[in-house]
Amino acid sequence: MILRIDHVGVVTADLNASLAVMDMKCTYSDDVSAYGVATSFWQCPGDTTSIELVAPVRADAAVHGHLARLGPGLNHVAFEVDDIDADLAALQDRGAILVDEKPCQGGRPGLRVAFAHLGPATGLLVELVDYGNRA
Repeated sequence: MILRIDHVGVVTADLNASLAVMDMKCTYSDDVSAYGVATSFWQCPGDTTSIELVAPVRADAAVHGHLARLGPGLNHVAFEVDDIDADLAALQDRGAILVDEKPCQGGRPGLRVAFAHLGPATGLLVELVDYGNRA
């Protein structure tokens, strides 16, 4: 079940250049080896929804296709879910095209993630995020 919008992912070719324009607080930064990207999460005071900046760090990075086709910009909307395995299966049953057949380690500690395309009706790439036993 979807619990809330967790973050909005924005792809950039240059993470450092993008950081200079963010007028928000950086809450976490790290590389995500499963996708070949560096990430940086930003929030406004008092808000739990983040903006995630995503930049490639190697030649086979998952975002290279997006950058080549569309350039920098909105990449995905991430929804926090309570059971990523069940929710991923439910998306597939409803016709979503899974990018990840199984959840992977995400860009923050303890985070499991999986991506899916919702199809031509929306053109939206979504990320399911599951923090497990987060308080």
